[in-house]
Amino acid sequence: MVFDEVYGLLPPHSANPPTKRPTVALMKQGRAFGVGVLVATQNPMALDYRALSNAGFWAVGRLQTDADRARVVESLAHANQAGSSPAEISNVLRRLGPRWFMVRDVHAETQTVLLCRPLPPGRKRRLSTRRARPFSLARAGTGG
Repeated sequence: MVFDEVYGLLPPHSANPPTKRPTVALMKQGRAFGVGVLVATQNPMALDYRALSNAGFWAVGRLQTDADRARVVESLAHANQAGSSPAEISNVLRRLGPRWFMVRDVHAETQTVLLCRPLPPGRKRRLSTRRARPFSLARAGTGG
């Protein structure tokens, strides 16, 4: 499941909207049933710490505020893992430029930094319904 811009869906501790409890439960227990959860936000300060602590894969882009960086560093720092001290993570996050991401996987030993390439000039950024139809027909096994 993909939740884009979860601001308000998983607010910090004192707020408790009806969406929060089932979403956190899905993040904690969904894997046992083959359900993965992808959560995206531009404001990590607006997320509940329990949701952040249940994330096994992180792709963190450039953060605009020191408070957002501090929240992410707090969630990612592991003193016993090489390259995972708060100072090292903070330094990497502070230096990220546009389209650069720090990637952390709980199954990997260290963080990785990667650059996402933009689309080549002349490529359409969005796929119209007319252009997407042949892909959906081919996947459904109807040819096309």
